[in-house]
Amino acid sequence: MEFNTLIIFASGCFAFISFLITIWNWKYLDRPRLRLGDELFGDTDVSVTVLIPARNESENISEVLTALTDQTYINYDVIVLNDGSEDDTAEVVSQFLESDLEIQLMDGESIPQGWLGKHWACHQLALKANGDYMLFIDADTVLHKNTIKTAINEAVAEKSDLLTMIPARCPNNFIERTLYGFIDWAIYAWLPLQLAHLSKNSYLSASYGQFMLFKRESYILSGGHKKIKDNTVDDLGLGRLIKSSGLRWTLKDGTSMVTSLPYNDMLETMKGVSRSVAPALNYRISLILLISVFLMGLFFAPVFNLYFYVINGDHFEFLDILSLVTIFLLLGSYFLSCKRFSHSLIVVLFIHVTVIFMILIAYHSLLSNLFGIATWKDRNVVIKRLKF
Repeated sequence: MEFNTLIIFASGCFAFISFLITIWNWKYLDRPRLRLGDELFGDTDVSVTVLIPARNESENISEVLTALTDQTYINYDVIVLNDGSEDDTAEVVSQFLESDLEIQLMDGESIPQGWLGKHWACHQLALKANGDYMLFIDADTVLHKNTIKTAINEAVAEKSDLLTMIPARCPNNFIERTLYGFIDWAIYAWLPLQLAHLSKNSYLSASYGQFMLFKRESYILSGGHKKIKDNTVDDLGLGRLIKSSGLRWTLKDGTSMVTSLPYNDMLETMKGVSRSVAPALNYRISLILLISVFLMGLFFAPVFNLYFYVINGDHFEFLDILSLVTIFLLLGSYFLSCKRFSHSLIVVLFIHVTVIFMILIAYHSLLSNLFGIATWKDRNVVIKRLKF
C-alpha cells in the first residue's frame, strides 16, 4: 500500500471515529437540572463556599459578584482573595462588603517556592472555606441566578466529588471565536464522555476552572491544589487528581448557566491558550509533535488529494471519494460541536486555518516553557521542565 493511500485511509478512519464520538456525546452530555418533588434537596441542607482568586480583575469582578448576589440558593458564602493585585480589585470587592452578599475579602500571602501563583491563592482560599461544598470560580466567570442551586442539586443527586461545567465563552473577535470553537471540538469530538465517567483512567477527563464544585472532604482527600502546585493547568490537574484518588468526577454542559467573560485583547487570548497547551499535554515534546503531525494529516491529506485530482483531471476513484467523505465527516463533527456550544457556525468554514493557528500556538507554548519565559498576569508560570 502506497504511503499517500495509507494516510487517506487513516484520515478517513479517524474522521469517522471523531464523528461517532460527537454523535455519542450529543446524546449523552446534558445540562444540570433541578430534581422536583421528593428529589429536590432543600437549600438549608448543604452549605457552599464560593472561592474566587482575583489578580488584577477590577474590570470583571464587579459583574461576577453582582451575579452572586442574585443567586436563588440560600446557604452559601463568598471568599475573594486579592492575589497581589496592582489595580483596584480590592477596592471594587470592598464595595460589596456592606451588601446582602455574605462575602469576605482576604489578602494573599507571599508565594512559597515551588508554587504557582493561582494555585497558592486557591490553597489559601480552601483553608478558609467552611462549606460542605467548595465552589472555585475564576474572577471573570458570571453565574446564572439558578446555577449554584442547580449544581448542588445535581452534585448531591449524582454523588459527585467534583462537578465541573463547560462554560459559555464571550469572544471579542473572530480569532477568539475560531480558537474557542476548536478547543471545545477537541474535547467534544475526541473524548467519549460516557466512557470517561465510567473509567478510572484519570486522563479520560476534562475539567474547567471557570466552575469546579468540590465536596469539601473529597478535595481534602485528593490533596487539592497542594498536590498540583507546579502544574500550570490546575483545572485539568484537579480533575485527574479526583479520578486518580478513586473519587467521582462529573462533567456537564454549563453553557446556559456559566459564562466566561472575554479577555482584554487578542494577544491576551493567545497567551492564555498558549500557557495551557504544553501542561495539558504533560509537558511532552513528543506528544506535541505527534498531535501536530496528526492534525495536519487528518485535515490536509484529504484536501490535497482532491486538489491533485482536480489539477490532474484523473478519474474520480475510491481514494477521492474517501477524501470527500473524510472532509464531510470532519466538518460535520465540527459543525455539531459549534452548534452545541453556541459558537458562530461561520468558523466551520475556517477550520483548516484554525488548525494551523492552533499548531503555531502549541509550538509557542513549547518554546515558552523550554526557555522559561511563559507568563500569566505578569508572573512566570514555568516550574516543570519539558520532557521528550
